[in-house]
Amino acid sequence: MNFSESFRQAIDSLRANKLRSILTMIGIIMGVFSVITILAVGNATQGYIDSQFEKLGANLITINYRPSDGYKSSEALQFSDMDVVRKVAPEIKNIATYIQNYGTVRVGSETRSSYIFGVTPQLRNIDPKEMEIGRYISDMDISTKAKVALVDANFALRYFKRVDIIGETINFRTSWGAMSLKVVGVSKIGDDLLDSMMSSESFPAQIYIPITTLQEFLFNDKTLNNIMVTLTDKEKTKSVSDRIVTALEMKHGAKDVYFASNSDDEQKIFSSITGVISAVLLIIAVITLIVGGIGIINILLVSVTERIREIGIRKALGARKKDIVMQFITESIMMTGLSGLVGILLGMLAGAVISSQMKIPQVVDIKIITMAFLGSVALGLMFGVYPAKRAADLDPIESLRYE
Repeated sequence: MNFSESFRQAIDSLRANKLRSILTMIGIIMGVFSVITILAVGNATQGYIDSQFEKLGANLITINYRPSDGYKSSEALQFSDMDVVRKVAPEIKNIATYIQNYGTVRVGSETRSSYIFGVTPQLRNIDPKEMEIGRYISDMDISTKAKVALVDANFALRYFKRVDIIGETINFRTSWGAMSLKVVGVSKIGDDLLDSMMSSESFPAQIYIPITTLQEFLFNDKTLNNIMVTLTDKEKTKSVSDRIVTALEMKHGAKDVYFASNSDDEQKIFSSITGVISAVLLIIAVITLIVGGIGIINILLVSVTERIREIGIRKALGARKKDIVMQFITESIMMTGLSGLVGILLGMLAGAVISSQMKIPQVVDIKIITMAFLGSVALGLMFGVYPAKRAADLDPIESLRYE
């Protein structure tokens, strides 16, 4: 028996038992669907994370104060530390900092939870914000401790029904006080995942004000959250980081409380987290595939039992063992191969829908699709061997007697 004849007989067998074949294939379809969807969304998410870090640049260094034995105000980062950082690292292109606080913002009769960021004008060079209208926080705002604010376009549209809200007043309140802020700028909102999330009402609003204004509001607390710098040469990231940490330790007389991280380090952390999540989900999907494969074994064994007399007749007419084996393995491969194709199509569709909802670019990896299809075919070969061998080993005389 040649392959084309085995193929034709396999099709006839599957057609004769359509419902059973479809139910058997569902397990493989769901397994392949899960694998493709998980990998598609995982790759798209990874690509999005990489693109976000590319915007920051590989030459970004963030210096943080993280004491292990309790916070000390004398060790915390301050404005004067920025001068120290500049002096020890002439490779610095931009340097900026910010502080933040949490409270509620009130517009008319409406309130919303809000993060308020006290920033320096140079932060815009590190974390660019394209303006819809108005301006960013200026050096004059810093020196005069101006009570001005920058909000995003979604905030303006939500609470004022228009983007041009320059000169409008918003009120920020915490448990210990409140201040009125005049809007001087409205930033554009991107259409990607992060911007959509941060501008959503389910997340606190983000308001930017001069850092000195927020420090005064916080009872003249002069400490900083961190210091961020970008370099002219990213190859010097490690040496500059070491110099900065050493200089801060000498200035404050403290050891092992200052840490410098770069965007590459943070990218690796995010990538490892998404990698672990994808791996766990992938294991679950593979288990689904294996369960589907076991279902194929069971159905083929049932098929062998139902076709004992047919097998006996074929053997009596001269069919060899390898012909019987080929027929059952062909049936198994056809079921898993077709299931793989359906699962791949559904997985790609699901990946596209999820990527669209998350507002991240879809990533189609031909290698993964090819491997998923070949894997499903291999699964059919592997799980079809035992039923095929059992069918081939049937005694033709006993098979002909079977009722």
